[in-house]
Amino acid sequence: MLRKISFSMKKLGSLSLASVAMMLLVLATGCLNDDNLIPENCYDGILNNGEELVDCGGSICPPCDPCENGQYDALLGETWVDCGGECDPCDPSFNGVQDPGESGIDCGGDTGVACGELCGDGLLNGLEQGVDCGGPDCEPCPTCCDDLMNGDEIGVDCGGSYDLNIYLPCDNPNVTCGPCPDGVNCANGIMDGDELYIDCGGANCPECEAILTWKANGTTLVAEVSVTAELDGTTLNVGGLTATGAGLALVLEQPITGWIDGAQVQCSMASGSSCSYADPAANGYSTNFGGGVTVEISYIDPQPGGFVVGTFMGTVVGMTGESMNIAQGAFQMEIQ
Repeated sequence: MLRKISFSMKKLGSLSLASVAMMLLVLATGCLNDDNLIPENCYDGILNNGEELVDCGGSICPPCDPCENGQYDALLGETWVDCGGECDPCDPSFNGVQDPGESGIDCGGDTGVACGELCGDGLLNGLEQGVDCGGPDCEPCPTCCDDLMNGDEIGVDCGGSYDLNIYLPCDNPNVTCGPCPDGVNCANGIMDGDELYIDCGGANCPECEAILTWKANGTTLVAEVSVTAELDGTTLNVGGLTATGAGLALVLEQPITGWIDGAQVQCSMASGSSCSYADPAANGYSTNFGGGVTVEISYIDPQPGGFVVGTFMGTVVGMTGESMNIAQGAFQMEIQ
């Protein structure tokens, strides 16, 4: 049932038609649900209903004012973000132009903005060569001749949107930027083409990263100095050293199943396989003295030039009987 609405003509005359319509809408819809609450709408001051901004945009609400959307709409006549054209004039300190006294576009001088602060705003400003890249402050801009997979490329120096200003032209004018060869996609999360592992290795993808990391009694360690995997006959040796001098070595005898994806190796005094750890003070711990470590091989191509990925966890023991917990161990690397 609608609430009784009573207005004096004097009060009604002081309200705009839009205000009256809005008031009637609010009062009339106040009983449209079981909780007697006003449903979501385009006038509630809340970002809902799939709106682009509060109470505007989306499939239901009126379009947002392009002069207030926080975007540089050059096609609508703006000369910079939400200013110029039919919008208000641009502030000299934020107009996309290097004005007198500024050391870069909209930075330095009296602006109070350091040019390096603009490297992540999605605009070509500061001392940038491309949007948020290049110059003395930002990361280098990608090109299709830098031997990297960067920008939105799907392979090393191929498959990018090279017509966008996130890329700089190559110094060699004879270089043509274009698509990757058929079947190449180093960003699809799949091991395909001639990739050594998922989205890495081969002729067109970045090199596969060598990783060996673990926790020793809760302390995270990452092998940074050296990371290696070698096949000695049927024995797989995995090891590495950290910058602090800690080291870990896995000597893994081939399991009964052979070296296949999903293989499991138990390191213990009785198995012939071992896991050894040395802390930065050169104190040694090993399954040769007790404890046990389980190694799971999730992927392996068991040959020189192949690749291996796995995890490990367990306990190693020192020569005097003290134990060390090894947890969250993980490795991936090319096999030498």
